Amino acid sequence: MSEISPVHHPHAPTLDPKVRPSKPQASADGTARGQDQVQLSDKAQFLSKIAELPDVRQGLVDEVRASIADGSYETDDRINAAIDNLIEDIA
Repeated sequence: MSEISPVHHPHAPTLDPKVRPSKPQASADGTARGQDQVQLSDKAQFLSKIAELPDVRQGLVDEVRASIADGSYETDDRINAAIDNLIEDIA
């Protein structure tokens, strides 16, 4: 079985095994300095809320199905609105 040698990049920094990274210093208010922070934009917060919504609003689906079944869903206003929307989409 052959051994695989480690790959070294000529520009990669070399680490001294004797040197350990220092811990962040505490500030006067007790929080550590150098901590990362994340700020979400309004758009990201909005998208996060949308992602939490259920895929289907089952209550609304059930209401519409019941209206279709009892014949009360198809009103002249709804048909005219659907036609208007169709014309807008085509134009």
